[in-house]
Amino acid sequence: MLSCKKKVVIVTGAAAGMGKAIAANLVNNNYCVFMFDKNEKELVRVAQSMPVGYVDYFCGDVTHKRDVEEALNQCITKFDCVDALVSNVGLIEKMDFLEMTEEQWDRSMAVNLKGAFLWGQAVSKWMVSNSCQGSIVNIGCMRASLVGRGMLPYATAKAGIRMLTKAMAVELAPYNINVNAIEPGRTLTDGLKRHMINTAAVSKRIGLIPLGRFAQAEDIANAVVFLLSESAKYITGSAIPVDGGYSIAKE
Repeated sequence: MLSCKKKVVIVTGAAAGMGKAIAANLVNNNYCVFMFDKNEKELVRVAQSMPVGYVDYFCGDVTHKRDVEEALNQCITKFDCVDALVSNVGLIEKMDFLEMTEEQWDRSMAVNLKGAFLWGQAVSKWMVSNSCQGSIVNIGCMRASLVGRGMLPYATAKAGIRMLTKAMAVELAPYNINVNAIEPGRTLTDGLKRHMINTAAVSKRIGLIPLGRFAQAEDIANAVVFLLSESAKYITGSAIPVDGGYSIAKE
């Protein structure tokens, strides 16, 4: 067991994109980080790029309670505690509502919403049992408010993240556990870059953002670091847009 003098944060979906940026930013801000993801190859690669001794990882599925519990136990065994959770895993699959299958609906709800519930409950139980104050950040999306074609299950799940966050905040406030959500706009991850083929369409989307650019993964990571800091101790139940003003701009 490593008795980590730094605060310990669990980050799900840490092998790529926003999760990877969040994990790296937390390490740079003197946190110990426990990373969780299904992609073992990338998870190992990311872990190996971090400082030795203050990073650990578990390859698992956020929709499987056993994986969540085993990962949490490994984190406690490694670091002796957990101070915060960042539930970041998300799955975007565009599909037509009239053609969508029950299996597609269930998969989106499981990955985008159930996973945050399972991790949030598991970490909260440990914190309460050990009289540990802490913070939880759920990564939502602007799609909780703004819906496009083909986004029905994803948007529904992300709206669920917003309300899950608020409900958890009320339930956990007596134990001094803060729960907040971040709702990113379009973020320039590798996943988004793969779809940026039509230059005119990309320019049109950027034109809808008052700050005039897509978010970088680091923008989301910076917001996470703030919400986990002492400066945010009086913030709970909030869903904070990090979207360059997209969600408030109207012509």
